[in-house]
Amino acid sequence: MATYAVTNPDQYFYLHGGGSLRSIEELFAELQTMDQTTFRHHVNQQRNDFASWVRDVMDDRFLAKNIELTQDRDQMLKLLFMNLFR
Repeated sequence: MATYAVTNPDQYFYLHGGGSLRSIEELFAELQTMDQTTFRHHVNQQRNDFASWVRDVMDDRFLAKNIELTQDRDQMLKLLFMNLFR
């Protein structure tokens, strides 16, 4: 289960409240324990920061489109799981 991880700090995903992500695996792991306030900061009616990062930095347009279509953390976890363990 090793996918691409960014090495340039300019491409890290910086979480509201602290912490950073360098790969889709780290996003998957972080979402499992992320508090609702942090999740809603990044995923709401105005934006889906995770989808944008997956598309623009991780260069996975298919996964990003699927993530963009949900605002539900459990559904997002399922999508990431299917992507990582297919």
